Amino acid sequence: MKFTTKFLIATAASLSLAACSQADTAAEGEEAATDAPKWGYGEEGGPEKWGEINEEFAACKDGLEQSPIDLPAASEANLITVSTNYAATEAKIEDKGKTIQADFAEGFTLTSGENEYGLLQVHMHTPSENTIEGKAFPLTAHFVHANADGGLAVLGIMYEEGEANPAIQAMLDNIGASAEMDITAMIPGDLTAYNFPGSLTTPPCSEGVNWHVVTTPVTASAEQIAALNEKMGNNARPVQPLNDRTL
Repeated sequence: MKFTTKFLIATAASLSLAACSQADTAAEGEEAATDAPKWGYGEEGGPEKWGEINEEFAACKDGLEQSPIDLPAASEANLITVSTNYAATEAKIEDKGKTIQADFAEGFTLTSGENEYGLLQVHMHTPSENTIEGKAFPLTAHFVHANADGGLAVLGIMYEEGEANPAIQAMLDNIGASAEMDITAMIPGDLTAYNFPGSLTTPPCSEGVNWHVVTTPVTASAEQIAALNEKMGNNARPVQPLNDRTL
């Protein structure tokens, strides 16, 4: 399936309203509830209060398939293997206020079962939002995709401290500009993943997102992780109840 420029632009605009462009969503929430605290990750307006800041954020409080979640050991879950066609490409890198994000042109895809999604952007969280057996990783990347019907899919990659990651360094070195990024450096060779229904992890916490969290981590250096955390702060939503979801 070809994801046209027109479709991707329309979808990207939709995602901005749905918290994938987090700075735009923050402004939207502030306009709708000027007397309420801004949503964020601190004590005032933090994740536990998101659902009260704006009625459009009600899913943050009342949703039954919220993300992130705590994942079981891989041996205790039904895993799937996904595929991508990521490669080196030009990316527009921005500081969104609550995350560092790289936007991509059309052409890259995530295939999950019979479903294909076009890659839109990747953004970062320190520490990781999803956890595995209660363990949070120091860094995670969320690759956001959309299909022709507007359905969203996220590919979550965990990072552990180790060798420096060249693609992450490209992001750090080129905030506010466009730069060449080899996206393949940000994902492992083995794309075995947990797969579960979830939500956006920022307001409005919209559900219906097809989540994939890869079991194999990638490395980033301690300096890279610290640099991202310095720019973004701790921007991880706490894990949410699993409710009736089966992994």
